[in-house]
Amino acid sequence: MKNHSLFTTRELVLDALLSALLFVSQVSLSWLPNVELVSLLLILYTLVFRKHVWLILYVFVILEGLVYGFGLWWFSYLYVWPILPAAVFLIYKNNTPRPFGISLLSGVFGMLFGFFCAGFYLITGGPGAALTWWAAGIPYDIAHGTGNFFLSLILFQPLYRLLTSLKRGQSH
Repeated sequence: MKNHSLFTTRELVLDALLSALLFVSQVSLSWLPNVELVSLLLILYTLVFRKHVWLILYVFVILEGLVYGFGLWWFSYLYVWPILPAAVFLIYKNNTPRPFGISLLSGVFGMLFGFFCAGFYLITGGPGAALTWWAAGIPYDIAHGTGNFFLSLILFQPLYRLLTSLKRGQSH
């Protein structure tokens, strides 16, 4: 009998574990302003687990809302975080990921994070609110992008190897 479900039980359990890892990594580094592993992990999850990244990502976003509250910032997470996996799908469709390229993508995403979030404030408060919100956060975006770049440069290769071996083990 053929299983016609979208995901197997094993895949769902792995997705739940990866979602939890995403959230725990964010919480554990939350004491450092705009330093996070979420961007790198989303890139890795996209490269290794492909379509599963969407479930993992939205479980993470829901956990963020449940723990920190569903404020205005949370609504921007619904469209900002998916930009990164979408970029990975477009850029690495047929290309082999290289650590420097991944680091650059992660760094640029961090630098633009506040700009992307400003889109929600553009809708809710107009151009002045969006510009003010974005401009006020530029120092944090610089820290975000710099942190993303260096964390990715250091951790991409070992984590990529670890996750690809986990994926291979999953297919047996």
